[in-house]
Amino acid sequence: MREIMNTSEAPRSGSSTRMATQLALAPSTQTGSLARRALRQLFESARIDRDASDTAVLLATELVTNAVEHGRGEAQLDAAVQDQKIRLEVTDSSTVVPRPNTAVADLDERGRGLMLIDALASRWGVQPRQDGKTVWCELDLA
Repeated sequence: MREIMNTSEAPRSGSSTRMATQLALAPSTQTGSLARRALRQLFESARIDRDASDTAVLLATELVTNAVEHGRGEAQLDAAVQDQKIRLEVTDSSTVVPRPNTAVADLDERGRGLMLIDALASRWGVQPRQDGKTVWCELDLA
């Protein structure tokens, strides 16, 4: 398992943003599918290959699901395609810092989201905010 980066400002390694999108996330059963649709459009427009696009959509789905289920009220998804990476951020109003659940039983249907993020993202972390937090991850494109 990679170390979770808790930073006051998430790292930005000087990559320039080629394309980006923002999406307000209302607490709804439709939120995940709306986020997936918006991201697929972004990645198609940015000409991101299918494997990277699928992985980034899965990562975003996990971040969005956590924010909607564990946050309070609305959240926001920010996605950026940069020169060498995709950066995903989900901001919500909960101040609880998420941790991977390592005690998930084989037959449990829930509780693996952060383990997936940890396994698939190039790096991820949590940026505490005065009014909540931003959970972010990056997927390298090379």
